[in-house]
This record gives sequence, C-alpha cells and structure tokens, in this order.
Amino acid sequence: MKKLTDFLGIPEREEENEDWTFAGEDTKYLTHGFHPYPARMMPLIAKKVIERFTTNDDVILDPFCGSGTVLVEAIVHNRNAIGFDINPLATLIAKVKTTPLEPNLLEKKIKEVLERISCDKSQYPEPKGIQNLHYWFKPKVIEELSKILHHIQDIENEEVRNFFAVAFSYCVWKVSNIKKGEYKLYRMSEKELAKWNPDVLLVFSRILYDNLESMRKFYGVMQGKNAKANVYLMDVRESTLEREATLILTSPPYGDSRTTVAYGQFSRYPALWLGIKDVVNVDEKSLGGIRKKGNVSKLGSKTLEEVFNKIYEKDPERAWDLYSFFYDMDIALLKLSKALKEGRSHMTFVIGNRIMRRIRIPTDKILI
Repeated sequence: MKKLTDFLGIPEREEENEDWTFAGEDTKYLTHGFHPYPARMMPLIAKKVIERFTTNDDVILDPFCGSGTVLVEAIVHNRNAIGFDINPLATLIAKVKTTPLEPNLLEKKIKEVLERISCDKSQYPEPKGIQNLHYWFKPKVIEELSKILHHIQDIENEEVRNFFAVAFSYCVWKVSNIKKGEYKLYRMSEKELAKWNPDVLLVFSRILYDNLESMRKFYGVMQGKNAKANVYLMDVRESTLEREATLILTSPPYGDSRTTVAYGQFSRYPALWLGIKDVVNVDEKSLGGIRKKGNVSKLGSKTLEEVFNKIYEKDPERAWDLYSFFYDMDIALLKLSKALKEGRSHMTFVIGNRIMRRIRIPTDKILI
C-alpha cells in the first residue's frame, strides 16, 4: 500500500522532519482574525501547501471554503482563487476577508458611523423572523443591536457595508446569551446570565478597530498584486467547474453536524440578525446532513466497509450516518476530479479523524 508521502510527492525523510503543527504561531494575522468560525484551517498550513505546489499563474479552489482561510492565502501569494460554501454567512465573511479596502478611508467611515450611533437616541423595532429572540438576547442588547444594524444598512458602498456587517456578526455572537467558548447553541447558566450586561457599542467598536488594523496590513501586502478571490454560495456537489484549478486545497466537514461541527448552529443568530434566512438549513445541506442507506461497497473503500461493519454491530443508525457522509463526499470528489486541470495538479485535504461509537474513522485512508 502506498504511503501518504508517496501521494504528496515528498521524500519520506523530509516528511518526517517537517512540522505541520505550527505550535505557538500567530493564526490571526492579516484578515484571518476578522471573525471566528468552527474548525477553521490553520492559515500556515494553507500557506505552506500553496508555496510548495503552485506558481503565480495557478488557480486555487477551496470547495468547502468556510470563512476563506485558503482564499486569503491564495491571493496574498498572487494566485487567483475560487471558493464554494453552502453557508451564506461564511461566504460573506470570506468575501470581506479577501477584499482589500483603503484603510484611511475605512477609518474615516468607522469614526463617522460610530459617532452617528452614539448620538442616536432613537429606538428601532426588533428584527422580525428570529425565533426565541429574547431567550438568546437580553432586552437592552436587542435595543442596541437594532440601532447599530440600522446605521450599517445606511452605508451606501456595498464592500464597506459588508465590512461593517462582518464586525456586526461577530458582535452579535459576543453579546448574545450563548455560552462562550461554544460553537453550538448552549445558553449561559442562570448564574452567568444574572451578571451578563455587555456594552454592545463598545464591543462593536473594538471589533471594528481590530479589523481595521488587520485590513491595514492586508491592504499593504496586496499592493502590486492583481489576484482575486471569487466566492460563491454553492454546493460543490452541484458545481460545474471544468479543468480550472491547479490546486484544490480544502478542509471538508468531518461528518454529520449532529455529532461533529454544527456550522449552521454557530452561524444562525448572526446571520438572522443580518437578514440572511438561508442559514437555517445549512447543517441539513452539509455532507451527511440527511441520513441515507445504500451499498457501502460501491463507494470503493475496503477500509470504509470494515469500519462501517464494526459500527453497524454496535449501532446501525450511526453506521448509516457514516455511510451518508462518505456517500456525499464521493459525489463531491467526482465533481472535484473534473475541476482539476490536466497534468500538473494537486488535491490536498486537511482533515480530522473522528471517533464514532468508540471506533476511530480513518478518514485519511478512506479518502486516499
């Protein structure tokens, strides 16, 4: 059986000595720290792969682009990039992170908007269509968020408005009643809630100015480069790319969202505040989001068959969850194979091997 080093084209000794952990390194440089996102790829991994396998004329595709880590690294290396994701909040963040804005003009706009908000004594209606709004947000927080959102919506320039919207999204998450340090929807305890009294405008201001400084550095790095990132709200299983990418670099979902990473739960309330309704069904639309049953052997992996049978003995329903994820992944891989250019091209997955019913899923071997 081939070793992973054979597929990567790296001499085995070199592979053994390489550090891919990047322990202690800054992972929020440039625009990478604009907005948290679940299971975000470490940007230094993307940087290393891009530098090893691509040149200036190459096109890099991330079919599960999330908040745009690969896309940022692609364009700062002057490579054009394409990103797909089914999460509309993720694609908004990715677009903002890959759009250079002149920092001095941006700073002027930030000061102007914050001044208007702070001087505005009006009350604005609560947003419509957000279920359990008062369960997840305190009344004073709702009032302040509604005012901030009103002033964001008044910004005429779309790219600048989107910059503010991403900061607002992060602010919504930070000032909500959602338990901090969690990506799934868990409410704070009653004891925590009794003490919870966030200064919404202060939180929003700090995020804006932090992101401004990051944009200043990103804008400087992008001077003299003409690379662009095109971000699409699209399911890779429905894509029609033909021989466009030299490098596919991505970190796909790990499995069904009920037991792994719930991207939709994380995104729900920030997106709904911004009027983005399509976020509600993101987890169902994800790979393995809808349970299916079928012939495991047709997926072409003996390793998957073995693992499936072990899990089936313990829990048939969970085994079908496993099958559903790899069934959907198989469709994605077929699409991706058509997106790669002929000849010199690479497909690189950054993955985690999960545990299901105390059985390790060797996703790396299955995908190879």
